[in-house]
Amino acid sequence: PPYAPTTAAVGGRPTIDTDIPAISVFLLLYIGGAICNMTIFQMNRRKGHKFLASWGMFGFCMARIVSCVLRIAWTTRIHNARLAIAASIFLNLGVMVVYAVVLVLASRVLRATQPRLGWNPVLRKAIKISYVGIVVVVILLLSFIIASVETLNQGVRTASLWVQRASNLYLLLLNCVAPIFLILSCILPKDPESENFGSGSMRTKKIILGVASFFCLFISGFRCGTIWAAPRPASDPAWFHHRALFYLVLLGFEIVVIYLFIFTRFDKKFWVPNGSQGAGDYSGKNEKAVEKEAAFDSDVQSV
Repeated sequence: PPYAPTTAAVGGRPTIDTDIPAISVFLLLYIGGAICNMTIFQMNRRKGHKFLASWGMFGFCMARIVSCVLRIAWTTRIHNARLAIAASIFLNLGVMVVYAVVLVLASRVLRATQPRLGWNPVLRKAIKISYVGIVVVVILLLSFIIASVETLNQGVRTASLWVQRASNLYLLLLNCVAPIFLILSCILPKDPESENFGSGSMRTKKIILGVASFFCLFISGFRCGTIWAAPRPASDPAWFHHRALFYLVLLGFEIVVIYLFIFTRFDKKFWVPNGSQGAGDYSGKNEKAVEKEAAFDSDVQSV
């Protein structure tokens, strides 16, 4: 052990002529994303402008850098099972950070536009539980993927497959939440206590969130569909296992979300005062948020 999987996976076995040039381009894009997100995070931190989503996106880019490096290493050592497994693990786990970030942004939009619904204690607890669910998914996936490659026991491998299916189904349902929040913020009657936050109009925030939600939902739907499909031998992959879809959907759509956030300066548009606990806190209407909001406005005007 470990024993390399005998079933087909999205992207298939990489080849030097095709995959190394392609993955190298994505590696450079992820490096650029990591540098930009960390630079923005540090610049904001020095100004007292706390926005952890930038740090989260930096962490995601770093995880993808590792994924790309491992895939390149696997390409040059195609029969090394450990490299193949490590590349697969990092590929499956990293994207959950983006899912969590999009859900956070969607929650902020709903709370600002529909404060009675968005700040509802039951909904807030449900959102927190969903974050815990992501952690549980990471632990389960990591544990069962490793267990399945360390044995030839068919029972363990079958259990691992169903854990992966259930986990991907959960992530797909989780990615449906952000679009639902966005739709509710658009179709429900305007709340008299609605407010804006950060910089830019609420319409701009909704467009950014809508685009990011679409790509995240597409990625999670594609992942869920491929894992729930009947397993096929590596020698007879299905159309959805083609490496073109690997680079377009699994990596390409992630790049779109990363640079969408960077170029639109989501660190300013989706920023809210620290310690916000209810309606009025986001826009500084409440006394405890006024001082922090004023400091942020000064920073925005100076840029």
